[in-house]
Amino acid sequence: MASDVILPALLVWLLPTLVSAGVVRRQAEDLEERSPPCLSYVMDGLLHLDCSNRGLKELPDELDTTAQVLLLSNNNFHTFPTQLQNFSRVVTLDLSGNHLSHPIPSYLENWDKLQTLDLSNNLYDTWTTNGQKYSIKNLDLSKNKINAVDDRAFTTMPNLRFLDLSENRINDLPPEVFSEAHKLDRLILSRNYFSDVPSFQSPSLRSLHLSSCQIANINVDSLVGMGSLVELDLSMNQVEAIPENFASYTLQELNLSYNSINALTDNSFSSLPHLAVLDLRGNEFRDVWSTSHFASNPFLRQVYVKGNRWSCEGFSVNLLLTYEFLTKEPTKIVDRESLICYTPSNVTQLSWQQAYIRTWHPVETSTPPFTTIALMVGVIIGIVITSCVCRGLVSITRPDQSRPPPDTTTLNLNGTATQPRVESVILRVPLDPPPSYEDALLMPRLNSSFHSLPDFVDEEEPRNYRRSRSIGDLTETRSRIGDRRSMRRPVEIHARISID
Repeated sequence: MASDVILPALLVWLLPTLVSAGVVRRQAEDLEERSPPCLSYVMDGLLHLDCSNRGLKELPDELDTTAQVLLLSNNNFHTFPTQLQNFSRVVTLDLSGNHLSHPIPSYLENWDKLQTLDLSNNLYDTWTTNGQKYSIKNLDLSKNKINAVDDRAFTTMPNLRFLDLSENRINDLPPEVFSEAHKLDRLILSRNYFSDVPSFQSPSLRSLHLSSCQIANINVDSLVGMGSLVELDLSMNQVEAIPENFASYTLQELNLSYNSINALTDNSFSSLPHLAVLDLRGNEFRDVWSTSHFASNPFLRQVYVKGNRWSCEGFSVNLLLTYEFLTKEPTKIVDRESLICYTPSNVTQLSWQQAYIRTWHPVETSTPPFTTIALMVGVIIGIVITSCVCRGLVSITRPDQSRPPPDTTTLNLNGTATQPRVESVILRVPLDPPPSYEDALLMPRLNSSFHSLPDFVDEEEPRNYRRSRSIGDLTETRSRIGDRRSMRRPVEIHARISID
């Protein structure tokens, strides 16, 4: 009984919701039916018609056939839509991301304004021609399954300038496949299956890309048929050596990065006289190059070497010469910080220049800034400590200032004291030392007594002489006349007397 009551009530409650959902769905379907399947807009002065990402198998009717850019990518076209015949002013046609495998339809020959055709990411396994000529300038055939190309596949595109055949399964190309594409400027063959550098003829090709193709060999004459080639990209392959006299008289940029090259010779680039940019990053170079390897490349201005593990063991002055050659103005080495030694251990992570200085001129080894600062701080601390120690020693050994200075007394020969003087002994008159006993015996005897010797007496009368008394007279007592003094100058003797 309860269920009979609840079920009708539940239906009554959900009925408005179900009705509104149905209405919304019908409105969405009606809106979808009314809305145009393609968007139309003008950009850069060109009328765009965008029908991409709609799962279309055929083009809808009533499209504006005056569109200049037609975008039909990522749909389900297995052939070129027949409605395309109604368009005649298309400049760019994008049919990438479909299921196309048929050649270009013949009616595109009438599209004289067509410049760009994008057929990338389709199902092409071969590329041939139907004999019709097209005005296409840019053709994108990348990300297909192409493994064979007809030798006359591009002879019907005289205006072709750019061709992308990357990410296919091509392992060889006919020598004359581009011989009649007289305006071809750039060719991309990356991510294919070439084992050697393909050799073909192209009178106008300037840029050739062959990266990630598993190429292991480079033939000496691979570029002989490309008389205008300026740029060659051989990066990310398996090249182990550059053949001697690898020739191209027009090549200016050579990219050999991320291969397995481990050595160069003087003839590696000797036949590339116009080489200006050389990329050798990510190879297996160990030994430092000689400057003679680039003697035939006067226009070389940029060299890339990052990712090589250089060995500076057993090097000579050649290392410094090569370093200066690669770093001098105009600078050739772009990544100068990559010129680093990895072996031996005593110069690991040092630049070539630092390694040379440390090995050959150890005295001149540059001291890192933090070492210099530490040394200066140590010297300053040493000076402060030494100064403190010296001050302490001086304060300990300094005499007591409270003690009186020693007295100094000056004596002359007569025994009279004079004023104190600083000097210990001052002799005013030089004195001859007394004769020795042996010398005295050899001296002549005096023939006269002491009375015959004149004696100078200081009297008031000038030059008043008297005879000296004899030795016997010395015992007699008689008064002196006046104050008699010898004319000899006294000798001052200064004696320092210390009174404790």
